Amino acid sequence: MDPQWSPLREPAAQRAWQAVLVPIAAELRASAANLAERAVERMQAELPHLFPDEPSRKEALVSTDASLQQLAELIEIGGDPRQTALPPSTQAIARAAVQRQALLPDLMRFYRLAQELVWTWLFTRITAAADDAAQQAKALELATGWIFGYVDGAQMRAEQTYELEREAWLRGTAAARAAAIDDIVAQRERDTQRASKRLRYDVARTHVAVIAWLDRAPDETDPQTLLGGVIAGIAHDTAADSTLVHPSGTLGVLGWLSRRGPCPPEALARVSVGDPHAGVRVALGEPGQGLKGFRRTYLEAAHARRVASLTGSRAAAVTRYRSVAVAALASADREHARSFVTRVLGPLAADDEDTYRVATTLAVYLAENRSPTRAARRLTVHPNTVSYRVNQAETILGRGIDTDTLELSVALALLPTLPGMAHPEPDEL
Repeated sequence: MDPQWSPLREPAAQRAWQAVLVPIAAELRASAANLAERAVERMQAELPHLFPDEPSRKEALVSTDASLQQLAELIEIGGDPRQTALPPSTQAIARAAVQRQALLPDLMRFYRLAQELVWTWLFTRITAAADDAAQQAKALELATGWIFGYVDGAQMRAEQTYELEREAWLRGTAAARAAAIDDIVAQRERDTQRASKRLRYDVARTHVAVIAWLDRAPDETDPQTLLGGVIAGIAHDTAADSTLVHPSGTLGVLGWLSRRGPCPPEALARVSVGDPHAGVRVALGEPGQGLKGFRRTYLEAAHARRVASLTGSRAAAVTRYRSVAVAALASADREHARSFVTRVLGPLAADDEDTYRVATTLAVYLAENRSPTRAARRLTVHPNTVSYRVNQAETILGRGIDTDTLELSVALALLPTLPGMAHPEPDEL
């Protein structure tokens, strides 16, 4: 395929492109995730307010990875770097920056930092791959043009996206709703009627907060559309009278489901995310009444989400606060929680699947008042299997389970979150 970018039409440039830059572009594709991680870590250190939570960090990783993949593709095909549209995930980041009230210069700083990192990476590989000084100089000239042209065009389009979103944000009701939610959660808003008017949602009811999110952007579907549909499905399944839905970044949505009367426990028990292959995860608070209940159920859902994120791939698609309340409370201080779990469980906290299965069986056994039959029913195994694993647990612990049972139960409740707690929080970096 003939290159589209005019600087490649010169014979020497084409030779340097084919011999040096095309192979390096393939390596850039393979290294994009690692480079994205390094760029985001640098930005967390410089501008931590751009990453207030783990979801915003993951969104930045997805966006940066997509941009690096796009740059690699441009080099491979000889595309014009200034004429390339932003990847959808990067456009979403620019819009989310407005919703988080991040400053445009901070967003632009991210581009410059990533440009510096990628240029250093390319320079090292070009100088090692070129056959002679002339080829090296031409390859460096082309790589510089691609990177600077790409970043210049990307910054211009990101700024346009940011300004358009900012205008819509200021004109629309989203800003007012976000401010109202913030005021309620921070307990600055204490008047039920005024809160209902600001939200356009009746606060004087029973509420259940729902947080739906994705760990990565889907290939074809808009994340907000997908997540909004999941919350609509949950509202239908729980026979909610009304809903309030508000975006939370690019890969998350907050929702409140309300009923005029109590919310039956069985309604929450049957909540699902629909298609399990879509990658949607959901956290639920417990039902709460009125303005205080609106706030409390949201905080519970946020804690449930935190525990689900710490648990990682072992977490269920739906995490209900009631099921993880002990882990949520005990994991507030990560360092303390890690130390507690490893001290109490010792080798039973090992990360291999066999030991983990023994530990989770012991947790269910203790939760079921040491009934092998009830534990077996929950685990869908034979009661003898439960008894065998409990004996294994005692052997691994090196002691019986009749002493310090409370500590043991709390440590077992925290155990699924242990791998996630090994990674530092954004403000610890």
